[in-house]
Amino acid sequence: MKFLLPFLFSLSLVLGQTPEELDRTLKKLAPDLVASTVAIMVGQGSGSGVIVTADGLVITAAHVTSTPGKQMSVLLSDGRELPATSLGVDHNTDGALLKINSPGPFPFRPYIKEKNYEVGEFAIATGHPGGPVVGRPSPIRLGRIIEAGTKSGFSDAITTTATVISGDSGGPLYNLKGEVIGINSNIGMPWSVNKHVPLPAIVEKWDELMNNETIGAAQSMTQQTEYYFDEPYAGLREKFEAALEENSGDPFAVELLKHPRLLDPHHMQDFLDRIVTGEQEEGPVQEIPKAPRFGFTLDLKASSPIIASIQPGGPAEKAGLARGDVITSANNQAVKSPISLALKLKANAPLTLTTANNKTATLSPVEVPARRHFPQPVAGLISMMITNGSGKQPASIQKSNLEFLTSLNVLQQALKNSVLEIKRGDKTVIHATVVSPTGRLVTKASELSKPEELLAHFKGKTYPITIIGTDKATDIALISINADGLVSVRWEEDEPSPATLVFSPLPDDMAYGVVTQPARSAPKKGFEKNVSSKEPSAYLGVSFSPETTSAIISGVDLDSPADKIGFLEGDEVIKMNGKSIDTSEELGEAISKHGPGEKITIIVKRGDKEITLKPILDVRQAKAIGTFDRTAARRDDSLSSLSGRGGKLSKRRNVFPRTLYHDQVLKPQNCGAPLINRKGEVVGLNIARALRHRSLAIPARTVNEVAKKLRR
Repeated sequence: MKFLLPFLFSLSLVLGQTPEELDRTLKKLAPDLVASTVAIMVGQGSGSGVIVTADGLVITAAHVTSTPGKQMSVLLSDGRELPATSLGVDHNTDGALLKINSPGPFPFRPYIKEKNYEVGEFAIATGHPGGPVVGRPSPIRLGRIIEAGTKSGFSDAITTTATVISGDSGGPLYNLKGEVIGINSNIGMPWSVNKHVPLPAIVEKWDELMNNETIGAAQSMTQQTEYYFDEPYAGLREKFEAALEENSGDPFAVELLKHPRLLDPHHMQDFLDRIVTGEQEEGPVQEIPKAPRFGFTLDLKASSPIIASIQPGGPAEKAGLARGDVITSANNQAVKSPISLALKLKANAPLTLTTANNKTATLSPVEVPARRHFPQPVAGLISMMITNGSGKQPASIQKSNLEFLTSLNVLQQALKNSVLEIKRGDKTVIHATVVSPTGRLVTKASELSKPEELLAHFKGKTYPITIIGTDKATDIALISINADGLVSVRWEEDEPSPATLVFSPLPDDMAYGVVTQPARSAPKKGFEKNVSSKEPSAYLGVSFSPETTSAIISGVDLDSPADKIGFLEGDEVIKMNGKSIDTSEELGEAISKHGPGEKITIIVKRGDKEITLKPILDVRQAKAIGTFDRTAARRDDSLSSLSGRGGKLSKRRNVFPRTLYHDQVLKPQNCGAPLINRKGEVVGLNIARALRHRSLAIPARTVNEVAKKLRR
């Protein structure tokens, strides 16, 4: 693990900064760095960028904007979503510019024009990993420069250990002066390989980019080592486009070449199937598989097998079945649920069905071509390109790593009797943190399978563990061992702010990083909402019935701006800032043009009266959405899959209450170790290696509360 970690001793050697000074620098810079970072909303996807002039010039990555003159929008850190137009793109370096089409001034950061960075220096990456999340500011990540290139994001790039992932594309890389020195471009599979377009390479082509020129060609599937999270049917689209050119005499091809339009994968495959005859390169054309069809669908939400729809002319209609019929038996066997009937239908054999209204119908299935399955692209996310990278760090950094261990001996020694390894045989399973000198420790509960095989290692001896209790919500277990000499850790229950320097002391190592964002929950897969153009990021706190489009308020969130100013359920919004409002969508669009902290004027109709209210918009809180969202789940699956290719993740890595997010590159077995500040105070308990760019810790206050509860 040592080769992955930047260490602090070199701060005084390279930067002339102590850990205390670095901590202070990061906290001072962070608000301005985040304020200048934007999300770029391009169609159904999003990337990141950085504002570099007060009038709204943005630097981003070429693979985010793709072409000049494209209309898009940018989401500012204050919640405003503003129109923008892409300027020039340089596909050779992966640099690009765009311009916000609204009056400034905007928060911005200076950018370098010549190289002023070296291997070993620290750098800060920001962006919107996974796309912009409702209520979450751009996370901060700290790393060390391991390659100081100047020419391109692909070859001779700036490579750092500041972990970025899909959605971060186009976001800035800063130095410790707050200057933009690079743009997030692509990653290697080791978590420590994160490549950025050097600003000198973008500045070299500045005039061409300002003049809306396209330089080079976009990276293709064959040019890249991998483009793992490109749209899933990109290969199909390439074959389809080639087939159009080769069959330009085909009437369908003639029409499509004359009037190009985007086709879904099924229509593309149908065209390929129709024009291909005889042999393909891969072998003979395979017949599309057949699927049985009985001509009706079931209401899968009902407890009984109820027919939801009937296909005209299908076997069910011909046999006399109708929508709403309740099936009670199939081939004289009772069926009580949609699933039990579906299993009968799957057999692809004639069926005699009986209904609750005494119909008897015999159906023979009709075989039809099965609809091909094409996985859908990950909406709301512009993928991070994947390139080569070994993760091997220069000898100078490895030397600094060793020096760092010496510089942190004070903290390491102070905690050597407070952090233990728990092993099964010779393999470390998890770590544990001492909360009482009488032998009480806290650790990660879900890793304690077969506890009778586990032994705590302390001062060269081993001790059996006893599980006193576990807390499902936090995944914390309170355990005990019968050992002398244990020392309780010192707790700091005030949550660390974003950009706070934090450490994880391990028996033979010390991991290092920063708190990346304000504490919040870690929701279940598919329950964390991305910001979209359909919903304002600034928060009023009213909701409307999905049954109607009218602007009649159906709910007011507790303690929201609307609640505090006096909105009531049943109020009808009729005007905002002097403009008439007829629908809830119009109100949402109007609010989206304003940011948190702005005062707006809303007139509502309450009975026979018109009432004027002047709420101050707030920041929408990051929280789990109330229902499962398939798009969000696909995003979460993609991020997990990409992260897992660089190293192991914790088995349980989400569904936690309030959690500290940080960027230390931990291993799953490092969980259970404390997360400490530079004073050696414990601010949290490491609970999950969640994603490439994310580790999670339960805050100290919660850990103490859980430990007290489990002692009883």
